[in-house]
Amino acid sequence: MNDLAADADEDDSPKGSSAPSVPGTRHRDALRLLFILGGGSHETATTIDPEVTHVFQSEKRLMAIDFLVRYPDYLADALLDQYELSGDADLIDAADRIFVDDEPSIRTVSMVRWHFGAYQKIETALATLHAYGFVRPMKLVKDGENRRYDYYLYPKAFDFLHTAVDQVPALSWYRDRVSLAMRVAAAKSGSELKGWQYEHEEYSNTPRGGVIPSIAVKVKTRLDQLKAAR
Repeated sequence: MNDLAADADEDDSPKGSSAPSVPGTRHRDALRLLFILGGGSHETATTIDPEVTHVFQSEKRLMAIDFLVRYPDYLADALLDQYELSGDADLIDAADRIFVDDEPSIRTVSMVRWHFGAYQKIETALATLHAYGFVRPMKLVKDGENRRYDYYLYPKAFDFLHTAVDQVPALSWYRDRVSLAMRVAAAKSGSELKGWQYEHEEYSNTPRGGVIPSIAVKVKTRLDQLKAAR
């Protein structure tokens, strides 16, 4: 297994906002993004590169799904939204497991709020994925001005993710978490996901450049109320 998964595993305990930067963070970020790109992509045929098999659209959507992976309490809240719409017991059970496992305390990887919401520079992580031949970022121009980044994936990206989980079982958390996040995000655009984030006053009231705070206490109260009403 190459250094990308090995270094990510060395730093496999996600950190809160007070954690110092440590070696391996760059590879951890790249691996997490690769799981999201793979789990949120769809098959495509493109003339850009005949070896490409999948595409993930777009940067805004990537950031929004990354936020759900990095903030378990917000993901739990989104799952409860889906539960109230569908009545699917698996959704409330998944939200419950997030708190049983104390994920808001031990799994949160904080983000700052910038001009358009939760943000982190991902250029270095994407450059790493591109260097390994997994992902090809492409800037699209529509109507001469509206720009969008899409991400084209090669088969070796999926082969790598499968091998990484086989060889480092702890990395299955990322695979399973992206799968859970996609239950919320699958049918939503990046703009819709960002809009949902802004519905939380803790998020929308975070000053520009400030760390987006947890909503774990509020979500746990909501979860307990829904469990009692089942």
